[in-house]
Amino acid sequence: MKARLALVVLTSVVAGSALAQFKADPALVAAATKEAAVVIYTANQLDSEQQLAKKFNERFPGINIEIVRAPGSRLIARVEAEAASGKLAADIIEFSDSGLAKSYEKLFADYAPANAAKYPAEIRAISPKMWPKTSWGYVLAYNKALVKSPPASWADLTRPEFKDRLGWIPAGAGGTTWTLAMFQRQKLGESEWKNLAAKHPVMYPSDAPLLAALIRGEAHVAPLKTNSIIPSIKDGAPVGIVYPSDGVPITVSVAGISATAPHPKAAKLYLDWILSAEGQETWVKNSGGMTVLEGGSLPAGADKASLKLWFPDIKQYAALRNDWVKQWNTTFNYRQ
Repeated sequence: MKARLALVVLTSVVAGSALAQFKADPALVAAATKEAAVVIYTANQLDSEQQLAKKFNERFPGINIEIVRAPGSRLIARVEAEAASGKLAADIIEFSDSGLAKSYEKLFADYAPANAAKYPAEIRAISPKMWPKTSWGYVLAYNKALVKSPPASWADLTRPEFKDRLGWIPAGAGGTTWTLAMFQRQKLGESEWKNLAAKHPVMYPSDAPLLAALIRGEAHVAPLKTNSIIPSIKDGAPVGIVYPSDGVPITVSVAGISATAPHPKAAKLYLDWILSAEGQETWVKNSGGMTVLEGGSLPAGADKASLKLWFPDIKQYAALRNDWVKQWNTTFNYRQ
């Protein structure tokens, strides 16, 4: 499955191409404009979501985008509490943990974008009601002033000079970090965790403090999501980026329309746009994300000829998680 899905993304890429402008149904635009609002619940980075909202409003002014952002576990707790009380305020709910998304399918309305067939069948199988709104990959970031010979692969992190110089996020911190841990063990071998733990990586709770530590020089090298590191480089951060030669683990964040959405037409217009070629291009070019849409482009610095994307098997993702996270914690001597 993983090899075929990567092929779908890479062989169809036209880097830097101008994609067709999204064409919305005028009746839908009129109805969405009348509703005048969309409330989005997401665990995605707030600045990324705000950039998407800004671009959407350039095309469709008059529709206020309200973003409710919280870490994955807190977001799920809020969704569960509001749904139980019959007061779910979200129009769109986005899960960065695809393994958990299926269990919440009953909260979603039937929905599919017009270009549904251009998304891989493996991703569509997560749920017919939820779609890959945003995707990102884990890459290696390094402090350019402190690292003169950057690692070219994940395996390079075991080089002697990186001992006590690595920054990391615990495997159990969320779906994205679990994807990275799963990738390392399945793709690089069972000894990879042990080899990495021997370098005594310093743990950080999330991307933001890890990136800050990298910029300050507290960490020399760290894994970071493309949509965290690329915008920072654009803003002048003194860090470099490497797409590891042994693979880039991809996280797909799926979203759908709440079955009780207060603004269902506006929600549909927003999802139709972000899932279109134009919307996905906006996500990649403006936010440093990645896309699994057929024909989508790659983020800055990525070479389609050498890039190797890795996607977790969804069933294994859920089945292995609890046990393997416990093993990871033991291997890294990590305690919450």
